[in-house]
Amino acid sequence: MMKHLNKYLSLALALVLCLGLTACGESNEDYGDDGSDYNLYGVPDSFEGLVKDSEQMSNLYLYGGAWKGEDGGTLISATNDDGDEVRFALYDAGEELTASGFIQFVPDYDYDYFYNEHDGVAYRSWFDEVGALHVAELGTFTQMTGDAPGENTGDIDFEMMAGTWYLDAEADAPSILVFDENGGWELLERPGGDGDPTTVDSGTVELAPDGSEEMYLAVSSQFDDVGYEFTILDHDTLRWGSEFEFYQKMA
Repeated sequence: MMKHLNKYLSLALALVLCLGLTACGESNEDYGDDGSDYNLYGVPDSFEGLVKDSEQMSNLYLYGGAWKGEDGGTLISATNDDGDEVRFALYDAGEELTASGFIQFVPDYDYDYFYNEHDGVAYRSWFDEVGALHVAELGTFTQMTGDAPGENTGDIDFEMMAGTWYLDAEADAPSILVFDENGGWELLERPGGDGDPTTVDSGTVELAPDGSEEMYLAVSSQFDDVGYEFTILDHDTLRWGSEFEFYQKMA
């Protein structure tokens, strides 16, 4: 009896080992061809009603800056003015705002989620093996670096930057930026939103400091310790400051 029992136990152990090896072989690749992470634990790609918790704020260094979507859209991420949450804004190829909200770690699922305040839904995010950012249902994004998309970071191309940039591409915009070919800049605003543009600040442009999520720093020559970080998204669109303000070069 004992001899037969040992035989059956040996066969059972061999079967368990074979099944274990088969399972390991099936999960040998971490990502699918489309960058999917297989979601092995079955956590939800989206859910409603994520409660904001500043103690679970996501890491800005993972998401900060500008990201280009596969569909031509742009994702911008930065901390809010209080520094207690990482905010995001998603614009489509036509520069229309399609989603915005905050990014937060959800301990129950062990993932960061993008909570879209437009529809009240939180969307799961992950990075694939080449560093692309995937946000369920919102898209796949590649981080933008350099003086312009696809270019290397280096000397600032002031000639490309030079011109007049209008907030939200409106000719009568309440805020206007002017850059010259020597690295100078001016910020003009209309009193009351509809008066003649008046210079409220000016200075010079330099590369943003190491560790910044933005490309450039507009240093004020009128006010001490004042600077505005900004990013050139393409040759006629830039994002200025921490309020997700977009300016279009029109002259």
